[in-house]
Amino acid sequence: MVKYARCNALLSLALDESGQACRYMSKADTEDAVLEDMSNHMTSVHQVDPGELVLNIRASTKTTRK
Repeated sequence: MVKYARCNALLSLALDESGQACRYMSKADTEDAVLEDMSNHMTSVHQVDPGELVLNIRASTKTTRK
């Protein structure tokens, strides 16, 4: 099983580096790895402090088959 979270589920008007709606999806084997990856993405691309969104990231993390 793979865990994943979508950036646009957390930041509804987030844009990527090219100014388009952000479609970034963090995928990993564990929820903690998704949290770390999404936190890095939010910091580096959107200049958002993910510290306040940890619970939101965890709540929006879904599970799917590989």
